[in-house]
Amino acid sequence: MDFQIYGGLPGAPPPTSGGGALGPQSASSIYINIHQTSSKRIATLDYIRKAHEGRVYWFNTVHFSKSDLSRMSYFEHRKLSRRAINYLLLGLSIPPLLDVSSTPFEYLRALNALLIEFETFQQVHPADGNASSSLARARIPHMFKRSVHSGTKGRRTSSATEIGLPMQTSDASDVKTIAGNIATSSNSSAATSYPSTDSTELLPGEEYTYLLTPTLPFDPDFFETFSSLCDVLIDCYSRLMALVSGPAVCSAVIAEMFNKTDSRLRKVIFAGVVKEFEDASRSNVKSEIAGVNKVLLGGLLD
Repeated sequence: MDFQIYGGLPGAPPPTSGGGALGPQSASSIYINIHQTSSKRIATLDYIRKAHEGRVYWFNTVHFSKSDLSRMSYFEHRKLSRRAINYLLLGLSIPPLLDVSSTPFEYLRALNALLIEFETFQQVHPADGNASSSLARARIPHMFKRSVHSGTKGRRTSSATEIGLPMQTSDASDVKTIAGNIATSSNSSAATSYPSTDSTELLPGEEYTYLLTPTLPFDPDFFETFSSLCDVLIDCYSRLMALVSGPAVCSAVIAEMFNKTDSRLRKVIFAGVVKEFEDASRSNVKSEIAGVNKVLLGGLLD
């Protein structure tokens, strides 16, 4: 891999991009890290997608078909419906960022803000909540009805002045703060709630800048939605690699924002999905071994 030669004197070290918790980093090392990490994420997304589609054995141990997945406790129908909607909303919200962002920092900042909003949405509308229905089962006329706060805009606008949403921050406490503000606003605005009692619809004062939240007239298929989301996230990392075209555009700020954004993506997508498959594969392997032991011990006792 060829990189730009830095410095005018023989043996001059490449310029560093600032300090930070890990000390100064060279622009070339940041560039390599972003590209290597993005390539790994793309490969992982492709592998997870194939595992959900029943096209590969999970780490060459267990094969899961869709019927096998549907029997897993993680894929209980009500939870699956909610997760499908959450994944669909995230998948709908990412493409606009791919089109409008022209610099790595602008792109990563917007993507990080979107993921903060998505985490908030998942906390306010959890997959295992007590809601009796979902966004998809709301009345169809609600497709064309916007919140009184959003006017006629196609995207929901931020209500930061009303409920204090710190959309551009990325501390670990941001999501809890946002969720708490939304809950407070909900309690104080109960009289102005939507006509439907569906608790998974947006609450009064719950608005997002980057996360698109259209009302759906149907339940999306989880497996198709997850496969499409993997495609979108692959495009997401590919777009980042295209924007980070060389060490010249890399800096400590870019490295920090990339680490925060990548960490949120791993938390949202990779952590939960990988744990589900690991638990299921471990259980299946134990069952297979128990069956083999029974056969072997049975032969010895006969």
